[in-house]
Amino acid sequence: MTEPTKPAEWGAPVPEGEPKKTWSGRKTAIAAGVAVVIAAGGGAAIWAGTAANGAERGAMMGGPGGGRVLMGPGGAMTRDALHGDFVVSDGKGGYSTERMQTGEITEISATSVSLTSKDGYKQVYTIDASTMKTGEPKAGETVMVTAKVTGNTATATTIGKPGQNQRGGPPGQGQDGQRRY
Repeated sequence: MTEPTKPAEWGAPVPEGEPKKTWSGRKTAIAAGVAVVIAAGGGAAIWAGTAANGAERGAMMGGPGGGRVLMGPGGAMTRDALHGDFVVSDGKGGYSTERMQTGEITEISATSVSLTSKDGYKQVYTIDASTMKTGEPKAGETVMVTAKVTGNTATATTIGKPGQNQRGGPPGQGQDGQRRY
């Protein structure tokens, strides 16, 4: 009667007389392909995270000259977006809802602005002393409004030219360096 052999530990030398188990050419090719994909993805992620300036980052994200995303100090937004709501951190551990709309000014006064987007969506925004404006918006102009939404009221935080993501900039100054009034 022969004694049962104990299985070899991982990494131990193969006992003499037993055939060495090797990978087939196919398994080796698959492993090499997986390694190349992982390395390429990691390299792209590192490049994106360390891009030297906003132009490189904007081009990668589909920005000017390359696609559909705008990069700005407040984050990214699709360039073709007409309107939508999104939730952001309030900086105090809570969250608030904001609204963005690109559309034509149909009415404007000292206390409100009405916009209509190309798809027919209409919204009236309250304007107050904290609303930052690029230039002096007028009826008939196409603008982009970002607003803080509380209940049924949307209070404009910025009014500017479409394509200028103005969230998060320094007070009183737009992303392009223009003074806000």
